[in-house]
Amino acid sequence: MVIEIEQGTLEERVLRILLQAYPITLKDLKWELKISEVKLDLVLKKFVMRGIIELEELPDTTFIRLLRSDFVFVGRKASQKKRFKRKGGRKKGEDYDGIMFQ
Repeated sequence: MVIEIEQGTLEERVLRILLQAYPITLKDLKWELKISEVKLDLVLKKFVMRGIIELEELPDTTFIRLLRSDFVFVGRKASQKKRFKRKGGRKKGEDYDGIMFQ
């Protein structure tokens, strides 16, 4: 069964780093993501419960081991979203009749 991970989330960032840099310590991952330890702990606990990673605690450091690699990143990237023009404001040639000019 494939695990779907939504793009643009912290979970995606964590998994992409784990796929690129293996083995990695908890301290290195925290430094790479530049986030608080509390946020990282929540994401890692979620992954441990889903069986995606395993934390190997040694006396001086903690290593993160990726157990599964059958996940798919789903969703749109920011570059794929359709941009739209906002209409409004003053039209060309229209004079401003605000309180400053009365």
